Amino acid sequence: MLSAQLTQQLESIQSLQETLEEETSCLKEKNFSQLNAILFKKKKLLQEIATLDKALSTAASQNNITQNKDLLALKNEIEKQLVNCQKINGINGRLVELSMKSNKHLMQLMKQATGKNSVTYDQKGGLNSARLLGKNIKV
Repeated sequence: MLSAQLTQQLESIQSLQETLEEETSCLKEKNFSQLNAILFKKKKLLQEIATLDKALSTAASQNNITQNKDLLALKNEIEKQLVNCQKINGINGRLVELSMKSNKHLMQLMKQATGKNSVTYDQKGGLNSARLLGKNIKV
């Protein structure tokens, strides 16, 4: 029973790691069309992991794991995989943060381009808003 639970936990964590790597790829490539499905899958895996973790964290289960070499080896592999997942998740968080800063900067530039700094003057010295620029261009 414990062996099956630990094996399932390890498989779930390995799936989580693959999902986090997919998330990294989407964030780097700014491929946001697939990101929602990846985030849904990530949430589902995290729920599965939390449920199994709750079942495995009882005192009796922990005692049995520490007394059995094979179960202890599985537990150690799970912990190793979790550390990898935490690293990848940290990287993804940083990528999201950088993307948000980049988008904020782009919005500021766009606001400036349509704001006060975009006012031009016509031949008579009158104000000519930049929003009008390009409206009467003929090819």
